[in-house]
Amino acid sequence: MNAKTNHSVKQHKTTKDKGVSPEYIVHQLNEDVRDSVLVVSLLVNLFVLIGWLVIQVSTRYDAALINYLQHK
Repeated sequence: MNAKTNHSVKQHKTTKDKGVSPEYIVHQLNEDVRDSVLVVSLLVNLFVLIGWLVIQVSTRYDAALINYLQHK
């Protein structure tokens, strides 16, 4: 058990000593930005879809919207 712990500590030290290349950091940052943009886009699209479904199903909303637009 002790040998495993020492081995993992050695690996961690050698990885830490080498450092992380700037290319890897830029690549990882690009992936993170892409993923976050996709998540935000998905949430906005779901919001629009749900809003559109509510408008299509509800006649009460149509009447309220027409009434609001006529009196504006």
